[in-house]
Amino acid sequence: MKFSKSELDIIYQYAAPTKAETLAGMKETVPVIKDLLTKAIVENAIRKLEKIPEPECSQFVAATKARFLAERDNSIRQRTLKLPLQNQDAPGAL
Repeated sequence: MKFSKSELDIIYQYAAPTKAETLAGMKETVPVIKDLLTKAIVENAIRKLEKIPEPECSQFVAATKARFLAERDNSIRQRTLKLPLQNQDAPGAL
């Protein structure tokens, strides 16, 4: 099954240990979402996840969360590498 980047973003945000918990969290927010596009994205993600049997669904959610966390960590590393080195001779330097 193919998920859009936006749907994967939503799945990452609501990722829980089980399919039922992930879906419950997502379904709980649908009534309060004001933006129609966001609501459609969440509803589409819910429908797609409901079609995936367990334990594959929980594994997919866990893999999605792990991928997002790895991307975040890599982004942090890349930005850290671009920071200028502190002058070690400056007052207060260790």
